[in-house]
This record gives sequence, structure tokens and C-alpha cells, in this order.
Amino acid sequence: MTDIYAHDSNAAPDADFVVGELGHLVVGNRGRLLDARRTPIVITRVVEEVGAFEVEIRGFEDVGARWELPFEDVGDFQFARTSELAPDRLVTGFARAIERFDRPLDIECDPDVRRATLDRLAMERRRITEIVARFPSDRDVASCVAKREGDPRLFALLDDVLRDRGLAELERQFSRTFVSNPRSGETVKGHAIVLAELGLCPYRGKIVRDPKVFAGAYGKDRRADHLLVRMAFSQELWARSGHSTLMLYRGAATDGPLPAPRPSSFVSVTLSKAVADAHFAGGPKTQVAVLWRQAVPIDRLVMSFLETRAMNEQFKEAEAVLIADPANRAF
Repeated sequence: MTDIYAHDSNAAPDADFVVGELGHLVVGNRGRLLDARRTPIVITRVVEEVGAFEVEIRGFEDVGARWELPFEDVGDFQFARTSELAPDRLVTGFARAIERFDRPLDIECDPDVRRATLDRLAMERRRITEIVARFPSDRDVASCVAKREGDPRLFALLDDVLRDRGLAELERQFSRTFVSNPRSGETVKGHAIVLAELGLCPYRGKIVRDPKVFAGAYGKDRRADHLLVRMAFSQELWARSGHSTLMLYRGAATDGPLPAPRPSSFVSVTLSKAVADAHFAGGPKTQVAVLWRQAVPIDRLVMSFLETRAMNEQFKEAEAVLIADPANRAF
């Protein structure tokens, strides 16, 4: 992973740690994410009211980022054997919070709503076409993919479009959260619920924990506007570059058997095989690794690194985000 991602060649062995349990949810406890790099973290907040804990990333590209995760995800981390443990009364409260919030929510897609949404998207694409057409079409897309760098002129153009529509802050929150960790907080979950209500992809997830998810500027109507404007912009941009499909890649590695795919409304992919290869390489504990490739129509595209500022900051992954296809296990 050296060429694409930072790593610690002197990381402590797993034997120095234990898999996370609710008792480890104590502010100040240090641990590691059970990923190939064993990304170091420290717990910075525990919020029983919404059944979540916050960690700060302490190493690699995303250092300083803060993720808010549900209590039930504590098993995705490992902690030092000498870690402080929460008292039993708090652990009991954490377990009760899981019972309140670790509940499924399924939202089916309405075909009539989907048709109306696609009409809205077509209208947005016509509007965006006029804007994108004013932008010089002199970029070398293949070179951007090879360098894993987008075009700053496009960042600025997208900023202008979103600012004019009153969507700049929503874009900032959604894109930065997605790049760092889509499961952090409920920003991406809110978009996924709205995506289902627009008829574009069924929602298979958990109930909303935070009543403020759809408040004010983050209301469902504003989220719907953001999704459609972003899809229109990215799709028109790639269409103007001569693409009706994109060759996309994904790679994954696990320390045990390959798990069943987790239901998702959005799929993170890359246009760079080198990035997928880095994920495929895994780490010293890897038992199973897989590499996927598929040509995907641009009408599933939500956003890409070419125009998205957040995808060109701490990570250089030539990333794209797709609307998930429940019938497609890879893409």
C-alpha cells in the first residue's frame, strides 16, 4: 500500500490489543481500527443519548478527522490491554441504547416517484449543460486519472453552482463525510433515506438516531435538491468528456472469510486500478482479497474526483460515488 496510502511498518502486534467491547468506550482510551493499516484512534466523546461514540484519527492521511459511530461498531476496533474500562452501570446504559437504536428501517422505491425524479434530473442536466458548456473542454481526463487529481477550475465552477442554489454547506458536509467515513454520523444516512424516497435506490439500514438529521438546511427537500444537482453536474461533465460509461474498480481484503455485502445506498469506487490494487493488497493478516472491475453507465454517477474538492484533499483516490444497484454485488 506504500505507493497509494501511508502505513506504519513498525506497528505493534495484534497480541498487544484486545477486540473492542462496550466497556472500552471511555474518553481517552486509545486503540486501532481493524483495517489493514491498523489506523490509530483515540475515543474523544461518548453520547449515550444517540447511542454513539466519537473517535479521532491519530495517524495517516486522515489524521485529525473525527468519526461518530454507533455503539455496536466498537467491535471494529481493538484497544490496548491496559485500557480503562467503563463501570458496569454505564455499560448497561450503552447496551440499552443499542436496543433503542440498532433497529432496521426499510424504504422501498415507488416506480411513479422514480419516473418523476428522473424527469427532474433531466431538467437539472439541461440546466447544467449550459453552465458546463462555458467551461473550456481542454482537460486530459486520462491524465487526471493517472495523477489521481481533479481540476481546480471545476471545483470552483461546482462551488458557484451550489452556492447559487443555497447548497454549499450541505455539499461540504456530505462530501467531506463521505470521503473520510460514510458511516460517521448521519449525514450520509439522511441522503440515503432521501434517495429511497426519490425512488432511486431502496434504503436498507438503521433508524435515524438524531432528530436533527432533517432539520433546517438539512431538510429532505434540500437534500433532494443537492442529490439531483450533484448528479446532474457530474453526469453532464463526464458526458461532455465523451463518456457514456466509466471503467471502474474496487478492491477489498479481509482478515477472515469474505463477509456478505453490507446493504448500501451509495457505492465508493475508483477510476484508478492502482488504488483498487492497493486495497486488494491488504495487510499482514489478510486471508481473502478480491478485485472488481466493471463498465458502469454514467447515469448512476453521483459525484467524482474530477469536480469534487473534498476528493482531492487528504486522499488521492480518483474516487467516484455511484447510486447502489441492489442486484449488483460489486457495483
